[in-house]
Amino acid sequence: MNCVFFLCLYIFLGSVVHLKVPIENAPFVFNKKENDIKYFLDKETPDDFLSNNSYSLDITLENFPNPFFHPSLCNRYGFKFSYICDPNKILSRNIADQIEEILNYQRRNSKHFCVDKEVPYVLGVALINKLPYGISADTFASQIFEYWKLSNKDCNDGVLLFFVKEDTHFILKWKKGAQSIINFRTATSMNKSFNQYLRKYSLEYSILSVSSLMNTTYKY
Repeated sequence: MNCVFFLCLYIFLGSVVHLKVPIENAPFVFNKKENDIKYFLDKETPDDFLSNNSYSLDITLENFPNPFFHPSLCNRYGFKFSYICDPNKILSRNIADQIEEILNYQRRNSKHFCVDKEVPYVLGVALINKLPYGISADTFASQIFEYWKLSNKDCNDGVLLFFVKEDTHFILKWKKGAQSIINFRTATSMNKSFNQYLRKYSLEYSILSVSSLMNTTYKY
């Protein structure tokens, strides 16, 4: 009797070991066929990205997410893609949504001529809790800018706002195609405004406020 019982138990446990249990609430949906993404990105993320770069609270240049492919890793749940990446969850959902609306408004209303058509300037926002050891904010922002391919294809018209929470650092990066609306004077002025906001308001509100300033630089 005992032998029969242990035999049945062995068979049951063996079946459980080989059972494939589906992962619930996967952190992102990897979809490389989104037309809107292809419009802004001319190079797709490699297929082995997910297996080689696991999400970590210790963000590095190697694992900083791309919001066009992995919005959930950027704390933008429910979006097919986003123009904001906040992997350390510095922003509340409410503030992040407001910034997303600002970026959407900018794309709907800013136009410039590139190649043979009118296109909007492409603006993105990236945030990080602290920089990796030995990496400057300028270097980190430049690498993200290139990795995201933040621009209309062949237009070099992207703009990136990069924020570091640990030392409340703000970097503004832009491509050559956006020089008609953004220059070093603009960047200096926005940095000054950001520091003024920080003296009066929270980091979240300061980021929201300086992001909204971008719309005043565009000629509609």
